Amino acid sequence: MAEFSMECDDFTHGMLIDGETRTKTLRNGHASISRFGTFSYYQLHTSDAYRGRVSAQPRSEIRLVFVSKGQGIQVGCEGMMQAFSVGESNCFFVKEGCTQDIIIRSDGACELFMLVVGVSDISLPIADSQPDLHRFLNADKCIWLFDGSNMVLGVRKITVIQQILHERKPAYLQRAYTQLKLTELFVLFLEKADRFGNRGMATQLRPDDLERVRKVRDLLHEQPAQSYSLVGLARAVGTNESTLKKNFKAVYGITVFGYLTARRMELAKALLLEKELKVAAIAQEVGYKYASHFTAAFRKHFGVLPNKLLRMVIPVFPVLGEFEAIYAFLLVV
Repeated sequence: MAEFSMECDDFTHGMLIDGETRTKTLRNGHASISRFGTFSYYQLHTSDAYRGRVSAQPRSEIRLVFVSKGQGIQVGCEGMMQAFSVGESNCFFVKEGCTQDIIIRSDGACELFMLVVGVSDISLPIADSQPDLHRFLNADKCIWLFDGSNMVLGVRKITVIQQILHERKPAYLQRAYTQLKLTELFVLFLEKADRFGNRGMATQLRPDDLERVRKVRDLLHEQPAQSYSLVGLARAVGTNESTLKKNFKAVYGITVFGYLTARRMELAKALLLEKELKVAAIAQEVGYKYASHFTAAFRKHFGVLPNKLLRMVIPVFPVLGEFEAIYAFLLVV
């Protein structure tokens, strides 16, 4: 593990003008802050231990945190730090006058994207059936929308983040396009958050139990092609089968093998769209011994056969470009 420095970089988005981006070079990475319309966003990439701080702002804000790479990442303010690892997201209400820390304690590539919007800049007609979101938006202190647990960062939100960071339009369209995508990411998160919050998760796990669940999820996310058993996973993190099943479902709202299947399917879709591989080769790549089993799982998950996916998407690549084509398919399914 790299040496952890107590030095802290200070950032602020409060002085940015519309369409402006500021970039800071880190020892082993970079950080950038951009503003488009009512939204600002941070992009942090580092391969070393790191500490940064977002300066206090004169108004309350909502900050959506998405981690696409890395582990050992903590975000929050004093007494409200939330742990993140690859493929997780959450939402932080930051009271005016409060700073926010970003701490990375592990080496290896880490990528974090944070979307910022002022509470006064949004208008959401929250219903009585959404008490958690109502409480969150009307808080009188810094709080996380989901305290102690994070949502899984799905493929649609990953795609939109990539579009925000890398998709380039003609100059006269770029600002409008980026604002549209930032709004889309905000809506996608809150839509998923509403379902995530309504699943009735009342379990508050002890820190060691939460860490065991996170280790299992990290393993499934990073090595989805491996063969797993619930007993083997439980033993690997120092717990038992029934406890792992209960705690994993409580934290992520999905079973252990439900998560593994979803991860394999997302990886398979990416391979289908990005590489010229046969279905049988992709089946092997994501952990299926038999192509027929993979095809059945893919159809059950997406409602379309792998070969049909290729026929649906490839013809529109020359017109739309890769990211738009992927997104067009995601809207269809």
